[in-house]
Amino acid sequence: MYAMKTRKKQKKAQTTELPEELVFEILIRLPVKSLRRFKCVSKAWRTTISDPSFIRSHLQFSASRWEKHPSLLITPHTLDRVVQGENWPTTFSSNIRFYQWQQGASKVRLVHGRDFDGEFSSVCCFAHCDGLVLVPTDTKVYLFNPATRDVVTLPETSRDMMEGDVNLPVGFGRDPRTGMYKVVRSFFRSIDPETGIYDMGMEVCTIGSGSRAPCWREVAADQPYPVAGWITAQSINGGVYFVIDTSCLKPRPHGILRFSLADETFSVTRLPDELDPEEFESYNLDVMHGELCLIGRRVGHSEERPLTIWALVEDDGPRSLWEPRYTMYVTDLCHPIALIPSSGGGGVMVIWLTNKLYYYDLQSNELTVASELESLRFQRRRSRTFESAGKDAYFFNVIPYTESLVPVTSLDGQLGH
Repeated sequence: MYAMKTRKKQKKAQTTELPEELVFEILIRLPVKSLRRFKCVSKAWRTTISDPSFIRSHLQFSASRWEKHPSLLITPHTLDRVVQGENWPTTFSSNIRFYQWQQGASKVRLVHGRDFDGEFSSVCCFAHCDGLVLVPTDTKVYLFNPATRDVVTLPETSRDMMEGDVNLPVGFGRDPRTGMYKVVRSFFRSIDPETGIYDMGMEVCTIGSGSRAPCWREVAADQPYPVAGWITAQSINGGVYFVIDTSCLKPRPHGILRFSLADETFSVTRLPDELDPEEFESYNLDVMHGELCLIGRRVGHSEERPLTIWALVEDDGPRSLWEPRYTMYVTDLCHPIALIPSSGGGGVMVIWLTNKLYYYDLQSNELTVASELESLRFQRRRSRTFESAGKDAYFFNVIPYTESLVPVTSLDGQLGH
């Protein structure tokens, strides 16, 4: 009798549920792959994992972990055939593959892949925000969450008057007022035959806005300047930043075009005063560790022409303040991706330049190869084997990768502020 009571007590103890707060803290530390499986454990867990506040907390934890151990998404783009004389190929494969790269790795794991069966023929640089990846092409725009393997296809525009194949300038970010994600795209209205200046407008597609299919709507504000085609905009702190096409503008504006995701208005953010005027069209914009960075060359530098990385510390239109953060002795324009702290001070920056990743030691100015993308071994789809597929790539897309549960089809409410 005593033994039976003991067994009953043990069984009761084994079925005691953990406090909800403890379950929450455990779950936000788990990878997305595990969380997708754990949705099947119970209705309570499914509700918790699908809740917008949990999705935001999980994202914040993933982002803080990325700061210490950055990982990247690499997408190799191959050509179906080569057409001579094209400025940018129109024969890209319509297969999109996302591979995760981590420091020191010679192999990259396939996170997600999708075949679009000839839906597009050209592709350019990706945009990213909160674990979501925007893939712009010459026809449609696709929005992925590689971790959850979700994708939404945005419709083609009906407003663009430009003839021929062109990847319209796009951007993507989160509206700080509503918590909703917006894709923005600039389109061509007309061209002035005398000056060659394009008149351009802006359209917006809000992601997860109820049960309606995604659609583009033109913003009310007039776009003050044309923006450079084929250059994907950068997004940070509720603003989307476009490079202005200054080729036919006189005088040339000393700034970049900012589009506010909150009130959908335009402003011009002044460029660093030290940026060489001759380099107005030869600089990169990137987001690194929560700051908009501009990579270019200063006025009056020596023949070595080192690169300077400015960070935008105050965006106040014509009175914007850029702070020169780093000087790099690198020959070509590059993309800074991550800053790895060092115990000895200074730190190491991860930079991407064409088909290589580099480590740049900010103290010694030493540049070392972190990874040759063409030499990486890529995981085969639906297989655990790896192959050297990088040598066939025409170019690579490389972006920071933070795992996220953020949905791309229906947000079921805002993700918090």
